[in-house]
Amino acid sequence: MNRPETIYRPERSLRVLQWFCPAHLYEGIEGDLLEAFEHDVVVIGMRKAKLRLAWNVIRFFRPSILFRNRFSIQPIQGYMLLNYVKIMLRSMAKRKVYSAITIAGLTIGIAFSLLIGTFIAGELQVNHQLSDADRLYMMSGDNPEAANGIPFFSPSPLARLAKEQYPTLVENFYRFNDRAITVSKGDKHFRVQSIIGDTTFLSMFGFPLVYGDAVTALNEPRSILITEKIARQYFNRTDVTGESLTLSTERNGLQEYRITGVLQDLKSNTVTNIMDIGAQVILPIYSLQDFNGFDPEAWSGAQMISFIKRTPKASEESIVKAFSSIVKKHIPAGAAQANLVIRLDALQDYYLYANNKIVYKLIFTLSAIVTFILLLAVINFINITIGNSSVRLREIGIRKAMGGLRKQVVTQFLSESIVFTVVATALGLLLYQTLRAYMGDILGTQLLSISEFTTQYWVAIGVVMLAIGMLAGIYPAFFLSSYKTLESLKGKIRSGMSGIVLSRSLVSLQFLLAICVFIAAIIMTRQVSYFLDKDLGYDKSAIITISSVPREWTPEGFSRMEAAKQKFSQLSAVEAVSLSWDIPNGNYGVAADLYPQGKQPDTSIGMPILTTDEDFKDTYKMTMKEGTFFQLKGQVQHPEDMVINEAAQKAMNVHVGDHVLIKGAESIPFHVVGIVADFNYFSLHKEVKPLVFINIKNNLFPAFRFFSVKLQPRNIAESLAAMETRWREVFPNDPFEYTFMDQNLEKLYKTEIKMKKAAGFATALMLLIVLLGVFGLASLSVTRRTREIGIRKVLGATISSVLILIAREFVGLIIVAFTIAVPMSYYFIDQWLGTFAYHITMQWWMFAGPGIAVFIIALAVVSGQSLRAALSNPIDALKTE
Repeated sequence: MNRPETIYRPERSLRVLQWFCPAHLYEGIEGDLLEAFEHDVVVIGMRKAKLRLAWNVIRFFRPSILFRNRFSIQPIQGYMLLNYVKIMLRSMAKRKVYSAITIAGLTIGIAFSLLIGTFIAGELQVNHQLSDADRLYMMSGDNPEAANGIPFFSPSPLARLAKEQYPTLVENFYRFNDRAITVSKGDKHFRVQSIIGDTTFLSMFGFPLVYGDAVTALNEPRSILITEKIARQYFNRTDVTGESLTLSTERNGLQEYRITGVLQDLKSNTVTNIMDIGAQVILPIYSLQDFNGFDPEAWSGAQMISFIKRTPKASEESIVKAFSSIVKKHIPAGAAQANLVIRLDALQDYYLYANNKIVYKLIFTLSAIVTFILLLAVINFINITIGNSSVRLREIGIRKAMGGLRKQVVTQFLSESIVFTVVATALGLLLYQTLRAYMGDILGTQLLSISEFTTQYWVAIGVVMLAIGMLAGIYPAFFLSSYKTLESLKGKIRSGMSGIVLSRSLVSLQFLLAICVFIAAIIMTRQVSYFLDKDLGYDKSAIITISSVPREWTPEGFSRMEAAKQKFSQLSAVEAVSLSWDIPNGNYGVAADLYPQGKQPDTSIGMPILTTDEDFKDTYKMTMKEGTFFQLKGQVQHPEDMVINEAAQKAMNVHVGDHVLIKGAESIPFHVVGIVADFNYFSLHKEVKPLVFINIKNNLFPAFRFFSVKLQPRNIAESLAAMETRWREVFPNDPFEYTFMDQNLEKLYKTEIKMKKAAGFATALMLLIVLLGVFGLASLSVTRRTREIGIRKVLGATISSVLILIAREFVGLIIVAFTIAVPMSYYFIDQWLGTFAYHITMQWWMFAGPGIAVFIIALAVVSGQSLRAALSNPIDALKTE
């Protein structure tokens, strides 16, 4: 039979055959297959012939062939790899300084990335360790007709009713109120933060219990769960189930609570650490009768922090509709909470996005800084490698002349880059371990030790390490391997090469990033200092706030506190003392809708109600605009007296002598007796808002939490010692726990303070990396131009002209970088400052200063390298090859 002329050649199947078939067999097998294919085309058609050919190719496949030809290392390949290593070591030995600079830059960048990366990883894991975190939600109450209340509080019966009435939507719930409690065991007395909530605490969130029964741990009325930290604090061991602790309660005095479980020390989460309370003690909901005493099942004003777990198939929208139905049924029309709208905040992301996304912004900023620092280190590697190209070109030319392939040159340079990165990573891990505690203090957390890194951490480090190695080496590898053999042997870089342009662009980028971060660090520092130093409308100096006040909210308890206040006031080290529920730290316990008597309730304005005594104004040295701050000292205090700030006066249009009503409690008209000058009660993120003061003796809110003590400023240490001694006399069974008012304010800006410290630290590292790079490039530039400098000196060039010759290239790059950095940094920092109601005004020196500083430092480094060449003997320079 005559074979037809082949029109179609099945290349795809033949390529597969060529991939695995031994070379000495390929030609014969290919001929046989093609002959059979051509026959099949005539007999069965093209489509079936191609399928039969593919099947015949597969039949020839044997795994042994693949392993023999593809995964075996021939002796010649082993010699090549060994040769690569030798060449790399010789290159490093020849250029010790440049190798050290490259490794140092990468080490610093990788160490800082590990420090910040570990912190970011920890922040991203907050709440993710909770059981079924993707189905957990915090309930937040929004009232469109009332601007009062804390958003994450909701009516306390709501979560329980939703679970009972809509079991297909709500799988579980948990509600709690927080309390700071004095806990005692023998002569050990400490103020411990606790939460009092439902018995579903463990089943809802899956917190690990080290000792005790998770099912029954909170079923007893006076049972208590404690963390391992608290167990060690009181008992010096952790297996303490069955032991008891004495709690100082607000309603029933000292009570014994039995330990029914010990929790593993809790990781950061929004349940036990909401608003940074850091609860270490968990009490059952039955304990409310010992503390605030309200009924958690009452709809009239009772609110708690509530969480729900949705069922796997339920949607957020359906649950919100269920909440709305329950609210309409149980809250009568016209009540203050009648128009309450419940919102669900996903607990998995709540930590990142709460408080105007402040943590998310911190993570984004730190991530950008880490990227910048790694980029600077990589740029150093690229620039120094390209700068060394004239030396390596001859090596490459010889290899090509002896038959070396371009891909082998690329492989060698990429291998060198990866080895450099591996060494830098090892050193970076050591530097990380050294700086871990220091950086943890800056960021306000405890960073993991290397021994605590999980498998995922090590995999991430390995991936990043390889990515940095490839990124740092890929351009130099292809740049140097692109030269032809003859050009390489000459060892001269072609003029106008894109590599030179790239190198200068990368140096400019280094200066640009360093100047931008430097500017940001200066402005952040100034803004945080502005926060802490600004006149807030009261005097915070030398004031301590004592939070361990016994919470005896009974008539006898009030009398005891008044007697204690008098004893503290008698100390010569004390200027003034005030007893209050609130202090100017941004947190408040009660808010309400207020309106002037004679107006309609729908004109009410929501505002915080601060509960203080008549000495609060003198302790904090506030300014009265009109009237008095309650009754004068020694006079009878009237419970219905009210003091307002200027913002509240303007909002309600009232004056001293007018009466104000609280929406929902109109039976008690309050008498405005004073107007205090506006002061910053909240952080400077917000403008001054309307607020009011009522006396702690008022029957509506008869409670206290703090003693505020104004000390004599002349000797704070002695004043504190005297105060502590008197406290031990008055309250022998209660700890003396205090903070300075300055420290309370710092908590309001803790994220900004972290950002400021991290930016300052990053600026120092960036400048160090940039200067290492400038040092290396300047040294290379001097080395390459040694003969040129020698000729210029022979022809009469001065030392200053030689310095200018080397320095002018860097000066131009800094000017270009500064020109771009100023408008770019201004835009982003202006956006950041715009998030604060009160902020500094950016001034020219905040931008010029970093630019001038970088210019002077870089010029000093370059001049130092240039001066060595300028002072050298020109005869020696002319001998240089």
